[in-house]
Amino acid sequence: MPLPLEEGELLGNPQIAWQAYGKPSDGKAVVVLHDLSHSHQALEPRTDAPYQPSGWGHELIGPGKALDPEVTPVLVPNLLGSPFGSTSPITVEPNSGSVWGKALPPLTVLDMARGVSALLRAQELTHVRALVGVGLGGLVALRLAALFPELVDSVVVLGAARALPEGLREKLGLTSQVLRMAPDNEDTPPLRERAPNKTLSRLRMDYQRLLYGREHLGAAYPDSAAAQAALEAEAASFADTFDPTAWSLLCSAYAGCDLTDTFSQIRARVLLLTGSTDALAPMGRVRDTYHLLTAAGVQARFVELQGPGDHGTLLSDAHRLRGPVQDFLRWR
Repeated sequence: MPLPLEEGELLGNPQIAWQAYGKPSDGKAVVVLHDLSHSHQALEPRTDAPYQPSGWGHELIGPGKALDPEVTPVLVPNLLGSPFGSTSPITVEPNSGSVWGKALPPLTVLDMARGVSALLRAQELTHVRALVGVGLGGLVALRLAALFPELVDSVVVLGAARALPEGLREKLGLTSQVLRMAPDNEDTPPLRERAPNKTLSRLRMDYQRLLYGREHLGAAYPDSAAAQAALEAEAASFADTFDPTAWSLLCSAYAGCDLTDTFSQIRARVLLLTGSTDALAPMGRVRDTYHLLTAAGVQARFVELQGPGDHGTLLSDAHRLRGPVQDFLRWR
């Protein structure tokens, strides 16, 4: 069935990849929505590659973790536009038989929310216990809860506010322009045939500096040279894996999202979890989002996670996630 897009176009036969942990059933499932550069394979084993799109959920999902699939089944969709199985620029367009590439219409957070809702309908899930979103996935979770107020009881948002800080919105919003002007992106061959894109690697380095601050890098590596080498290796691996058109599309959706006007439509309870040094969701901005939610009549909680506070470390400690999330999901 075609999916109506916010910009007015119809996306024919959209694909949403997904992974289930446990057996999701109506009224009991928790839907987990991934961050900007992650895939839906939340519990995949780590590989030797520096860039790891999968396996990010081991401290969140599992026995004794915040989300135990034996107690509450978990469904993880791949967001629309992500190049790991859902419709994206590397997906074959059914009518032409060629990959979508730059012909794929612009996507927004609302379109991603509609894509998730289409998957839930296909899985015969008319009501879910909770939506749990990380970063970009947190915005999608809130937008989905506003779009279908009766769908969900609770929303847990990790590392996201109503919108990115203005400076970051402008910076990520220019991603498409930067890549389009890059000489190494002209006549880009299919992903499997091209060398790592130098401009995409540089953009990834810039993004990593938002994910990890100096304090974390100083603790994780013996010196600044080792930290720099690790970041460069991850950025090169990312550029060799992630389609540049998909990256620019996702960044544009992230940058273009401001959910303030949708909060009055949310009927679910909302938990906002943030780290003290999260550059993508500064604590003050998340606190303001909490106040906007409560002013709109939403039952909301705001919790600062103890320990490492950078965006890239939010999912690094099962213990600090388990208490706030499980306590919130028991809240009536």
